[in-house]
Amino acid sequence: MQIRFIQHAAAVVACLGLVLPQNALAAPTAPQAAGKDVALRDGGVLVGQVVDAQGAPLAHAVVSLFYGADEVVRTKTDKRGVFAAKGLRGGEYRVVAGGGQVTYRLWAAKTAPPAASQGVLIVTGGAVISGQCSSCPPGGGCQPGYGYPPGHGGGGGIVGWIKNHPLIVASGVAAAIAIPLAVADDDDAS
Repeated sequence: MQIRFIQHAAAVVACLGLVLPQNALAAPTAPQAAGKDVALRDGGVLVGQVVDAQGAPLAHAVVSLFYGADEVVRTKTDKRGVFAAKGLRGGEYRVVAGGGQVTYRLWAAKTAPPAASQGVLIVTGGAVISGQCSSCPPGGGCQPGYGYPPGHGGGGGIVGWIKNHPLIVASGVAAAIAIPLAVADDDDAS
């Protein structure tokens, strides 16, 4: 009797997984920050470095900073891949360099939170992948056409498929629970 209750409860939970929005049962979390915190130096100067996926500096790379849709600063890196953008105020900026882009929350000098970085690092030239990525093209970084943004950090293979097809997975789990229940009910009736 207790096993039947557990089976029915599991079937109900699996069915709820089909109809509830993703993460509906998860504990609420605090809103995530849109960008990394970076402290500007005196005079509103942002200092950073642009490197490729292997960590080699990109010399003479164009670096653009956007505030909203507006490009507010354009500069170039030196031979060590280092750049300095001057005249910035606090706010959220998108930094674009050599095909890579990162969003940062810049803070005026002496107003940044204690954990803020003192500079930025832009990694370009192919995705930096942590883990396996079977959905990426051979020999190259992940591209938007493969279902993931560039540099998504993995997510291919069976785990990536499960993440991209939660309804199919939930349906399979529900069927795996419901079919044995239905067969067991038929056996009890005879």
